[in-house]
Amino acid sequence: MKKLIPFIFAFLLLVTLAPLSQGTQLSIHIDGPTVIGTNQTVEYNVYTEGFFKEYKCGVILVGYNLTGASPLNLYVKTSEDGHFKFNITAPNAPQTIFIHFKAYGMINDTTIGASLERVLEVQVKKAMDIKVKIKNVENYEIKNVVLSFYLDGRYIGNTTVDKIAANSTKSIVYKWVPEGIYQGEHTLTVKISSHGVVFENDLQTYQYKFYYGAPPSYDYITYLSWGLLILVSALFTLFYFGRKGRKAGPAPKWKK
Repeated sequence: MKKLIPFIFAFLLLVTLAPLSQGTQLSIHIDGPTVIGTNQTVEYNVYTEGFFKEYKCGVILVGYNLTGASPLNLYVKTSEDGHFKFNITAPNAPQTIFIHFKAYGMINDTTIGASLERVLEVQVKKAMDIKVKIKNVENYEIKNVVLSFYLDGRYIGNTTVDKIAANSTKSIVYKWVPEGIYQGEHTLTVKISSHGVVFENDLQTYQYKFYYGAPPSYDYITYLSWGLLILVSALFTLFYFGRKGRKAGPAPKWKK
C-alpha cells in the first residue's frame, strides 16, 4: 500500500493540473422560438458563460430549401459579456430547419480557449399575414409602439413598431403561425398600448372576424334546387300530356 501512495499523489496532481475540457469551460444557452412562420424574421438570444475576456459566436442555417432564408453563410459576432442577438429569417417553404450555433471563449483575438456547439431544430410553418394600419395623431414622432394580438380573446403575440412619424399612417404586417386552431369562424383583436397612436377607426382596438380553413361548400343546395325544379317540371309535363292524351280518345257511347 505504501508503494501505491506516490502513484496516487502523482495521479491526483496530474488530474488537478490537467486543463478542463472545452465543455466544462464554456456554457451556452439559447432563447428563441422553435416554431416560426415562412419568411418570418425572429430574434434568437445566445448567452455564453465562462472565464474569458472575449467571446465569439457563429450561426448558420441548414435545410433542404433555404430560398428566402437568412443568413445563408456563416455569420459570426463578437461580444465581451457573452450575450449575442441573431436575427434569423425563415425560408419560403414550410419545412424543418436546423440552426447551428457555435460559441468560442477567446484567450485573445486569435487564440481559442474553448468552444461549444448547439443545434436548434425549428419547424417552419405557413404563416398568416395579419395586416393593420396605424396612425399617429400627435405632432411629434412616437417610438416603440406595441401592438398586441388576441384570437378569440386568447393572447397570441405582439410586435413593436420602432417609430411612426408625426401625423402619419403606417402599414403593419404581423406574421402569425396558426397553431391549435380549429376550422371555422374566429375573432381577431389587435390592441395598441401607446398613447397618441390609433387604428383607422380612430380607436386603439381593432377587431374583425375571419374564417380559418376551407370554407363550407353550399353547392349542394344549388344542385338540390335545380334537381327539384327538374323533377317538378318533369312531373308537370307527364301530368299535362297524360290529361291531353285521355281527351283525344273516342267519345262515350251515351253522347252519340
